Amino acid sequence: MFILTVIKLLLIALNIFPSRFTNRRIMFLIYMTNLVTHVMMDEPRFAQPIPNVTVAVGRDANLPCVVEHLGGYKVAWIHIDRQMILTIHRHVISRIPRYSITYTDNTWLLHVNQAHQDDRGYYMCQVNTNPMISQVGYLQVVVPPNILDIESTPSSVAVRENQNINMTCRADGFPAPKIIWRREDGEEITVEKKKKVLVYDADVLPLTKVSRNEMGAYLCIATNGVPPSVSKRIILDVDLANDLGAESTCWRSIRHRCNHRLPHGGASQSHYLLGVQFGDGVAEQKV
Repeated sequence: MFILTVIKLLLIALNIFPSRFTNRRIMFLIYMTNLVTHVMMDEPRFAQPIPNVTVAVGRDANLPCVVEHLGGYKVAWIHIDRQMILTIHRHVISRIPRYSITYTDNTWLLHVNQAHQDDRGYYMCQVNTNPMISQVGYLQVVVPPNILDIESTPSSVAVRENQNINMTCRADGFPAPKIIWRREDGEEITVEKKKKVLVYDADVLPLTKVSRNEMGAYLCIATNGVPPSVSKRIILDVDLANDLGAESTCWRSIRHRCNHRLPHGGASQSHYLLGVQFGDGVAEQKV
C-alpha cells in the first residue's frame, strides 16, 4: 500500500511538473505501476497442504487440494510415481476407472476407489499459472499379513528324538510382517542351547536335540499393525526311541497263542506271548 501511494504521488507530480521527469523516469514509473498492480491482484494459491493419507488395500481414499482465487486457471492431479496425469480440471484423463474427481468449495477432491498397491506414492496437485504452482501429498496403501504356506513348514511335521529341526514361517504384507512363535499350550520353547522362552521372534524356529516333551502344537503368528493378524498351527511329532534302541513312529499291543507238547506223550499246554511292538523291535513277556 505504501508503494502504491508513492507512485500515485509521483504521477500527480508528473502532471504538475512534466518538465522535471525524463523519459527514463517515466518508464520506471510505468514499470513500478504494472508491478504493483500485478502483486495486488488475487493470484491462485493453496489454502492448505495436501494431507498424507493411509488406506488399507481395497478401501477408498480421498486426496483434497484446496485452491483459492483460481480464476480462469485449471487444476490437474498427477501420480508422480507412475508419471501419469490423472485429471485436468473436471475431466478424468487416466484410463484407470478407479480414479475420479469432484469439486466443492474451492476443493478439488481426487477419489481413489478400491486402492491397489500400485496406487501407493506421491500425488501432485498442479495449477497452470506462469510459473506453475504445485503441492504434493502421499498415499500409503497398507496390506494385512498373509502367511505363505508354500514357503512355510507343513501343518504337521515329524522329527526323530534327539535330532534337530528348523520350522519356517513366511508371510507377506505391507509393511513387512513380524513373525513370532509360541506353543499353543503356553509352555516355554527351548532354543539356542536349551535357552527357554515363551515367545521367539524370527521367521525360522530352530529346535536342537528335540525331546519328547517338545512335541505338540506350535503357533506361528504374523503381524504388521494392519488388522487382522494371522497365524498358522504346526503340529510337531517326535519319533521316540525305546529302551532296545529301536526307533518307532507308533506302538501296538501283541498277543500270540503258543501250543507246546510235553515230552513222553504228555498233554499239550498253551501259553500266551504278550508284548508291545516299537517299530521293528518287540518287548516280550511270557504268560
